[in-house]
Amino acid sequence: MGIIGREALFVILQPAKNLVFFKFLTQSISFYKMFRRVKVRIYQAILSVLLLFGFSFAEVKITTTIKPLADIVKEVGKDKVDVAYIIPSNVNFHTYEYKPLDIKKVYESDLFVFIGYGEPSISSLTKNLKKEKLMQITNLKGMVLLKEEDHDEIHPAVWLDPENAKLIAKAVMDFLASKDKQNAQFYKSNYLEFEKKVNEILNYGKSKLSSVRNKYFVSYHYEFPYFVKRFNLIYLAEIEMGHGREPSPKHLIEVIQKIKKYNVKAIFTSKQFFNPKTANIVISQTGAKVIFLDSMGETGDYLNMMRYNIDKVYEGLNL
Repeated sequence: MGIIGREALFVILQPAKNLVFFKFLTQSISFYKMFRRVKVRIYQAILSVLLLFGFSFAEVKITTTIKPLADIVKEVGKDKVDVAYIIPSNVNFHTYEYKPLDIKKVYESDLFVFIGYGEPSISSLTKNLKKEKLMQITNLKGMVLLKEEDHDEIHPAVWLDPENAKLIAKAVMDFLASKDKQNAQFYKSNYLEFEKKVNEILNYGKSKLSSVRNKYFVSYHYEFPYFVKRFNLIYLAEIEMGHGREPSPKHLIEVIQKIKKYNVKAIFTSKQFFNPKTANIVISQTGAKVIFLDSMGETGDYLNMMRYNIDKVYEGLNL
């Protein structure tokens, strides 16, 4: 076939090729549109199933300063609330420095829950926030509040009294019920369940600790007055004189004498408030054993933390 013949054939065949390609393109576009419709229907079906079986997506955001408060909020809000806390549980929360991301978290939240004592000043976090977005737990009606040993401020570790934990949970329930009215019964049921579990922890602790051999409680830092008072123990002494203040030789001698006089076998502390160098002075003179408690929820949620502390205190007071 000559050149003219091949060119003529190409001209004849080219429209046919274009027609085949056009059909292929049309079918591909139709298939893609159909696939998108199917995908949307699949997503809608999945969403319907999730809603049918009680799954939901958090709409209310609550931020707290520390983990134990966040744990209590979670008990009430469950999966309907997005809960975050600012201060890592493995640090001394008195000396934490807030970061720009912390401020962002607070401003994006529907509620900011904080202690009001012991934390670094929250003014940088709450500036320009409306009052209804703030919950200072030490201002809640009915809270058991104790003073610091070395000055006239409220001791911040209020959550270590389970009765206070119930009041915090009740305040969170009231807020959520007003913020998310359609789920008010859900929050109430969760609160009542948490209250029941806290009462079980209270009964467990009172029963267990009422039988200990020695009720005298010594700690490195004055960290556990709420726990000691609630479970009817006696706070005998603490080694550290206030936040980070090294004890004087006179104070150490007094602590050592008390430990010997009352036959105390354990010194309780948390990892966040402990100086082994100073503690070893007392240990070497008394033979007491250091037992670590958990005040910040490192061992689990609020209920597990409290049970852990009860068990460890029982262990220490029975040495």
